[in-house]
Amino acid sequence: MHDKEKLFQEIVRENRDRLYRICRACIPDHDDANDLYQEVLVKVWLNLHTFRGDAKLSTWLYRFALNTAILHRKQRSKHVTLLPQHSMGFPDAAAETAHKQEQEVLLQQLHYCISCLEKQDRLIISLVLEEVSYKEIAEVLGLTVNYVGVKINRIKQKLAVLMEQQVTQETFKESRNEL
Repeated sequence: MHDKEKLFQEIVRENRDRLYRICRACIPDHDDANDLYQEVLVKVWLNLHTFRGDAKLSTWLYRFALNTAILHRKQRSKHVTLLPQHSMGFPDAAAETAHKQEQEVLLQQLHYCISCLEKQDRLIISLVLEEVSYKEIAEVLGLTVNYVGVKINRIKQKLAVLMEQQVTQETFKESRNEL
């Protein structure tokens, strides 16, 4: 097998979940996100020779994926969202099911709240959820580290307000349904 093929397979194996989540952060529709993911992989393959090692490979991939997603989004003019995946184990099956349902509701609310943010804020929070360092986020988006830190704090505050509004709306809907 050729060195480029080996490197590409390693990149895909180690980064497929991250790259896919970035695609989902930019494209809400599952099928469109899959198309974008495939487009990202094709572009990574075609441009692998341009990676010079000036930055970390993960930083190059994030930038590449985000640029591809932004271009894709401009072409399709779709709404940006994010739905992270989490799992926790509980010994009691009923408690586990109830917890999963509660978590799913919260994740859907977070998904919606993130989709309400401005484009740059959605990208920043997507990278934060991927546990990308402030420095790498700054490099990927062409910002200063201080600005990224300030933006992240403001985004968290916005999300807290939006989540509280979602909880209030859900409580109101439930109380109306009980009447």
